Amino acid sequence: MSSMAQHHAELFRVVRPEALARLVEVRGSIDPGFAAIPAEVIRGQFDMVLDRIQSYLVTEDPDPYRAFAARWMAMRVSAGEPAQNLVHAVVAIGDVVVQVAQARLGPGSQLTDFARAIGRMSFIGSRLLVEHLADELEQRRAHYRALAGTSR
Repeated sequence: MSSMAQHHAELFRVVRPEALARLVEVRGSIDPGFAAIPAEVIRGQFDMVLDRIQSYLVTEDPDPYRAFAARWMAMRVSAGEPAQNLVHAVVAIGDVVVQVAQARLGPGSQLTDFARAIGRMSFIGSRLLVEHLADELEQRRAHYRALAGTSR
């Protein structure tokens, strides 16, 4: 692990409990569907997301995070959440982590570097979700074309 990754992971460990509490508190603004989920249930789901963020910060390897994001999206979609809401949720979760870090650390290069790392992680998750949505749309179009008997 690089010293920068180690530093980001340590900062994350410091802000994680407060970030988790804040995520539960503002869950309805992250995604309206989250508001209906009991606090203890959504806390567990957010804790899983934070585990993956922490893992990404430690390893800087996006592949496990991508795999988790795909599973998380499948779980949320199967629970009736619109997939497009999850793109916003991934970004909002990262934003909450950065806001908590900002309140804890104040402005400066330490916060800037940490926010950049969280931003990269949010980008990876968002991009995966958008790619998945695009693939799903293409599959639906192909299915529609097959039903309609066209190849367009």
